[in-house]
Amino acid sequence: MSIRSTLPLFAACLFSLSACQCGTTRLVHPVDLDAGVPPDSDYPGDCPVGTITGRVCAPDQQTWVNGAQVYVSGSDCHGDPFLVAAPSGADGSFSLDAVPTGPQAVHAELGAFTQEIPVTVTAHQTTAIPDNQLCVAQKAATFAVISGAGDHIETLLTGLGLKFDSYSGDPAEWTAATGGGTLLANLDALKKYTIVFIDCAAAKKSGSVIDLGPNAAAIASNLEAYVTGGGSLYSSDWAMVFPVVGFPGKLNFAHTGTTAIASPFKATTLVGYAPQTVSATVTDQALAAFVGKSTLSIAYPAQAGAISRNWGLIQSVGAGVDVLITAPSAKECSTTDATCNTAGKTVAQVPLATRFKLTPGRQRGGLVIYTSFHNIAQPTDDVSKVLRYLVLNL
Repeated sequence: MSIRSTLPLFAACLFSLSACQCGTTRLVHPVDLDAGVPPDSDYPGDCPVGTITGRVCAPDQQTWVNGAQVYVSGSDCHGDPFLVAAPSGADGSFSLDAVPTGPQAVHAELGAFTQEIPVTVTAHQTTAIPDNQLCVAQKAATFAVISGAGDHIETLLTGLGLKFDSYSGDPAEWTAATGGGTLLANLDALKKYTIVFIDCAAAKKSGSVIDLGPNAAAIASNLEAYVTGGGSLYSSDWAMVFPVVGFPGKLNFAHTGTTAIASPFKATTLVGYAPQTVSATVTDQALAAFVGKSTLSIAYPAQAGAISRNWGLIQSVGAGVDVLITAPSAKECSTTDATCNTAGKTVAQVPLATRFKLTPGRQRGGLVIYTSFHNIAQPTDDVSKVLRYLVLNL
């Protein structure tokens, strides 16, 4: 077994879509492995080794993150390449065992975020990285936010200590140099960003009409090309029009219309949620570990200026779409009550948060995340925690 044949296996684990469950990966002198020495043992007469421990935090230096891939690589005392890796646990903790002694660089990666710090490993001793030192950072990643009237993901990004460029989601300004429509209609400009966030009700023209304007076809084509090329997209609630037109068949929404949802469309044709707080189940293990629970309270409140039947309710998902959070049951708005004062039928197993990847072979990026909810009038901080996790893992 050679280190060259093992490295691709580590790469596949390191950059998998969900949190890696590989445990600590240790690649040592090929002769030892070929001789059948267990990889988790010390190697008498071989290079001296030590242990590195620590915790991985978010860019805000306050939030511990799980699923970050932490590793050390280089050459051992024989000049042979080595790689020692482990994912961070629920509290951000990790342990890298059997690391060759001497100066090393510890790398941490989570979605678009990275960090690297130097350490010195001493033989048969544990080197503990102090808390709040190995915090993944934005570094070269670039973010854009297209604003909307429904929510403000930019508030959460600011709270995480992230920088971003802002574009207006008001269609009246989409023809201006700073408009969101201008950004999405220009593929070269779009590709400058690692992640694009689109707030709910971006492109709301009047009342509940969502209109991408004269560049709708170009926007749809560019979104697909952007994500296929490695960019990532997040949108919520009424911003469902962007994943719908950009990636047909991935997310299918309940509505009263006889034709597929497209731009422009009236959000009043959506069959959304009656005002309620649902008890939601987190179906993604890594997300549940980050939030610290598997059952969440998520509110779909009645909102002034936007009747709550307009919340986007996912009816079904297409191939390759992961459902991260599900409502075991929820009540629709009555299709005969335009103000949604009357609840309609109860629906089961409703997807509330979804994720899909267009480029499975790509190490990072190429993700589309949609949530039917956003951080408005929530009864707890459950949704805020969910959104932080989704942002950090894009």
